[in-house]
Amino acid sequence: MIGPAFFATIGLLFLLSAIHVFTATLYQSLFGKLPNATLGAIAFAIFALSVVALLTARQLGPRRSIAATGAVLAIAVLIITAIRQEWIDLVLSGAAVVAGTQWLALTHGLRGASRGSPVPIALPVALAVDLVLRSALSTIPIVAAPLALAVPLVLVAALLFLAAGIATLSDALGWAAPTARGALGLLAVGPLFVVAETGGLNGAQAAIAGGLGLDGGPSTQVGLLVLGIGVAAGAIVLARGLPARPTAAAAVAAGAALLWLHLPVLSLAAGAAFAAGIVIAASALTSAPQAEARGPWLSALALAVGWQLFVAGTFVHYGYFANLEALWLLTAFVVVAALLGPPSPAPRWRPLVAGMIAALAILVPAAQLISAVPQASFGQPTPPLTFRVMTYNVHQGFDGGDIPALDRIADTISHEAPDVLVLQEVVRGWLIDDQHDVLAYLAGRLGMAYVYGPTVGDLYGNAILSRYQLTDVRRLSYAKEPGLRYQPRGAIIARVGGDGTLTRALIVVTHLDENSDASAVRMEQVRALLKEVGTAAPAIIACDCNATPDAPELKLITDSGFGDLALQSGGGGNTFPSDQPVERIDYLFGVGLTATQGHVVDSTASDHRAVVVNVTLSIR
Repeated sequence: MIGPAFFATIGLLFLLSAIHVFTATLYQSLFGKLPNATLGAIAFAIFALSVVALLTARQLGPRRSIAATGAVLAIAVLIITAIRQEWIDLVLSGAAVVAGTQWLALTHGLRGASRGSPVPIALPVALAVDLVLRSALSTIPIVAAPLALAVPLVLVAALLFLAAGIATLSDALGWAAPTARGALGLLAVGPLFVVAETGGLNGAQAAIAGGLGLDGGPSTQVGLLVLGIGVAAGAIVLARGLPARPTAAAAVAAGAALLWLHLPVLSLAAGAAFAAGIVIAASALTSAPQAEARGPWLSALALAVGWQLFVAGTFVHYGYFANLEALWLLTAFVVVAALLGPPSPAPRWRPLVAGMIAALAILVPAAQLISAVPQASFGQPTPPLTFRVMTYNVHQGFDGGDIPALDRIADTISHEAPDVLVLQEVVRGWLIDDQHDVLAYLAGRLGMAYVYGPTVGDLYGNAILSRYQLTDVRRLSYAKEPGLRYQPRGAIIARVGGDGTLTRALIVVTHLDENSDASAVRMEQVRALLKEVGTAAPAIIACDCNATPDAPELKLITDSGFGDLALQSGGGGNTFPSDQPVERIDYLFGVGLTATQGHVVDSTASDHRAVVVNVTLSIR
């Protein structure tokens, strides 16, 4: 089983990469340009094409169908990794998803002379390896890593995939199909991916649910370590041949319930049980006995329906602002499918494989955590009278061309060397954004303390990073207008400087409503913000206001005594879009201070340009 399992594991890692790139590129490229229903229809159509595996199998037979779909999958992911252009990524990732979902159905329906499907071993191993790789690369997926690292790694993986495929497909092959109860498990594979990506194997989500990650520290690394412990426990269960189905059902149910309760410490610890359950369920759901068949029709149909559930759950969760009911329904479906499957045991992992996976799942996140601790400083207690402030909408970690760009964003910020950095559109582990944690990555790269204010669920919002201590933190949520066109918005407020210092400036970051006809909504948000800020001085409001300088909502801010710092200091240029900015919508307002050397940063690392000013406090 080592050869086929190795082949299937690498193929599943390619498929995971294709899914991440496709969902992220579809969302980043077309969100706001097409209705959400249209985006959903595109995603449903792409994943529905997995059912074409039936035609592929009939026309090409076992060897050539698996070889053809596997080749398209691997080559498409390799090109995506090397080229990184928005529309090429969208088209090729869609092709990779179509080929990869077919490849999975065909591989699972393959029957060798003396072996069954390799997927019950490969699927949990692939999920575990994906967690390890994300831990090693600070949540950045390999296909989005720097080219000098990403291209050689993906090329080597493609060559290993080819070699393992040749070895696997040299055997005498035929088709097999599971029983009806076995097909139920395959229906749950798509939902399992959603449950894993949004919670069970999501380090940022586990950490924030457990009370970490709002006020600094290497929280996501802690979350990944806890989940790694869970993955190790799941590997041990599968190696020892313990009852997989009831264990998976119990661990997923208990882990998910406790994680989504958001209980300090307990929800974080529950992440380990959740992760263990995901790993065990990945094997249990795909391990039903299969009998000889004329084609892989039942596997292909069941997996195709499961992919539609994957798209539906993803669409509802993110389209309805981190809706949790969709996740609970899919989690319940996974639990029920695990319990109702045939009583056949999951294939036992070899002790060496289980030991290696368990060690990597713990040691890699632990090493990253140890290396991150010195960078997660709490800042110097006393800021000077003059310091540099930068506001930046980081576009969820994507550049002006909608390509992952965390390294470029970090380089842009480092070049400006701000003492206080405020960020909008901070995403911390969304499936549709490559599951990268923008805040943890930037805080680690820059060596800055941070505070975070979520606005959409736990994993999207605003942040303040600082070289000085951040105290008196407050989080404000604006009243949300009814309807899906209005996103939940809010602000985060903190003082720069320790409690005992005299030099303490109030820092405020907010992101106002984006709808062009929603000036009245933005005015209400500004009123709520000014009421919360009060008469504090010195104070700075950093804002992606989604409004031009003549807008009445901005007049509310200036009429309250706040000056336009960039304009006062010669930096009042346009900020959006970053490639050819035609609008000024990003601002730094201040009271009780003066500003110098204001400027707009010429960079396309995000779809916005950053605004930077040096401020000098007028009072102590």
